[in-house]
Amino acid sequence: MFKSQSIQQLPGRHLSRVPVRSVHPGPDQPRRDFPAESIEALAQSIRLHGLLSPLLVQADGGGQYLLVAGERRLRALKLLGRQWAEAIVLTGGEDDLALIALVENLQREDLHFLDVAAACRRILDSRSITQEQLALGLSCSPSALANRLRLLKLPERVQSLVREAGLSERHARALLGAQGEARQLELARQAAEQRLSVKQLEALVARRAAKPRARPRLSPILRDNRIVINALMDTVRQLKAIGVPVTSQVEEADGCVRVTVTFPGVQRGQ
Repeated sequence: MFKSQSIQQLPGRHLSRVPVRSVHPGPDQPRRDFPAESIEALAQSIRLHGLLSPLLVQADGGGQYLLVAGERRLRALKLLGRQWAEAIVLTGGEDDLALIALVENLQREDLHFLDVAAACRRILDSRSITQEQLALGLSCSPSALANRLRLLKLPERVQSLVREAGLSERHARALLGAQGEARQLELARQAAEQRLSVKQLEALVARRAAKPRARPRLSPILRDNRIVINALMDTVRQLKAIGVPVTSQVEEADGCVRVTVTFPGVQRGQ
């Protein structure tokens, strides 16, 4: 088994050369998607320019290392068949390392906002860290972190469509206002196909969420006399059917129902 070769000492950490085959991804890696073409492009860059940013690892005992950050770089190194890699070996508690992994990935790589939200949720669920402490570590407000975590309430199929369609975080947040997975999927597809702005999508969500107007309730007088009124209205409809330009109006007045039927009278003297 290869041994790491220390080449620099820093407070609380040291820079070493470690065997690539001894580095293993940890459970707190924020990134979950590793497109092959992205890894190949990074491998080509490392081949031409070298590894510009060391891996971040933690010694795991027995010459093994737990990867804290840099899984894309690790995969590219393996693709190139490299035996050794420069790595910063960190010392610290699990809570610190989980936060370092997330922050380092945010600084170096364009993580999808859903990956960031999922990583934050894993840290909060598995570590002794509060939401306020995590927000401070990420240099964002607690409300911004809370809004991002809310995106995880979207069903998996909706989240997948948001990724595939390239919808923004604000688009995804607007979808939270739609009722039900089917409606959210419908709106996400519409936003992608029609290239809707966030405001346009929010307007669609608001229109569908608006409650339909309640039908006016009949008063007892109208309700009790509906058979008579319906019969009169049937006559009005029959007159219209034969071409008579008739109009009608039903109203309540002084405890009674007044039905007014109006049609042209016969013009005499013509």
